Amino acid sequence: MADAIAQSEDVREAPGFLTPWPMICGLFVVATTLIFLYSGARFGDETQRELRLIPWLPYDARVDFGYFYAGADMTWQGEAFDLYPQPGELTYYPGDPIFQEFDSEYLKARLMARGSFYNPPALAYMLSPLTTLSFRDAYWLFSGLSFTALLGFVAVSWKAGGKIPEWPLLMLGVLSFKPAHEAIIMGHMTLFFILILTCGFLLLKADKPVLAGLVLSLLALKPQWAVLPGLFLLIRGEWKALATMFFAASAIFFVPFFITGFETLRNYIEFLRGAAKWDLTAPPHMFSWNGFLFKLQGGPAIGQFQPPAQELVYGLIALTAIPLLAIWWGRDYYLGVAATVVAMLLISTHSVWYDWGLLSVAALFLVLRAERMQRTHRVEMWVVLIALHLAAAQSMAELLFPDRHLIFWDRQAFYTLTPVAFGTLLWMATIAIREGQMRWPFSWRPRLPLPQPARS
Repeated sequence: MADAIAQSEDVREAPGFLTPWPMICGLFVVATTLIFLYSGARFGDETQRELRLIPWLPYDARVDFGYFYAGADMTWQGEAFDLYPQPGELTYYPGDPIFQEFDSEYLKARLMARGSFYNPPALAYMLSPLTTLSFRDAYWLFSGLSFTALLGFVAVSWKAGGKIPEWPLLMLGVLSFKPAHEAIIMGHMTLFFILILTCGFLLLKADKPVLAGLVLSLLALKPQWAVLPGLFLLIRGEWKALATMFFAASAIFFVPFFITGFETLRNYIEFLRGAAKWDLTAPPHMFSWNGFLFKLQGGPAIGQFQPPAQELVYGLIALTAIPLLAIWWGRDYYLGVAATVVAMLLISTHSVWYDWGLLSVAALFLVLRAERMQRTHRVEMWVVLIALHLAAAQSMAELLFPDRHLIFWDRQAFYTLTPVAFGTLLWMATIAIREGQMRWPFSWRPRLPLPQPARS
């Protein structure tokens, strides 16, 4: 890989002098490999310990898979219509004393799901067969399926870019990426969405728009992730893919409400509206702009506290949209996909720490264009990817302080991942400009004199 980076641009040196680029790139690759190996060993050990511990914790302390299992349990019992609270109904969250007042796990499931199940009923129906197993077995099975989805991402990316010299280093980085481990520990859907985004966009690149739209429609299981990919298809004029995605996603989202009744849809919308307001008020577990601003000042437990100013949050969201639109305007497909993924993590006000495993998709699509990048741009790309890798580890260490099972949510902290991700978006915009992808309107060009015929 070092030779590939060093030779990606012709290097003209005086005869007899050794170019330093192969040496520099070789040292860079060795250092990066050591970082990834250390991270992989450290986070892998933590993951296996948590997978063995979590099933034995109290019902309300079993991480996010507890919410999915609770919603699936209600659906399996024929009560999907009651997944979401009625307007004005009190809801309860992990740690509330009410969970200790009775022993019935199904009653606890009802309390858990009605305050914390953010997904549409389609996901609860999909997961409901898991509730025929005990929580422990269901959690371990789901974790195994999540890891299989991660291996699926590795396989798909190998088929797309296995011949690129950087591919092994990229996969080592993905497998040692802290958010990917967190998604497995938390029992979350992130690794499935990584596979969905990767397959969908690669199918579109392979000129299979209908199949791409069908795959991307699965993002309706967490609708916030479907918005920017849909806009990306719209901007590029991918009408077949967009229409297929729209109608298939609509079916995934709305058909279950014909079973539950449309009062459930009303309750779901009201629940999401309330959750969105809360995400702007107290989002310590988000790495999007609202969570970044919250952690800068800390929460009410440490004294003075004001929620992040909504004008500032929305201003930063608008600021994030500027480089994204510039990259979309540049029309580079791989760069556009990478920018879409980074931007949707920054823009969403419910972008939880384990969701940031989606950055693996952005990293893949950047590396897929590596062989046609200039040497300096290629080196810059790897500096950016390593910065994201380290920033994710630092930010999650700050979030999970002092212990993941006893998090001090209101503690002040600086999430480096948020500004680094925004910086990544700006860097991608500069790549679009430096590669001449953009055509500036009203740009001034000097008028050069016409060439004169040579005199005999």
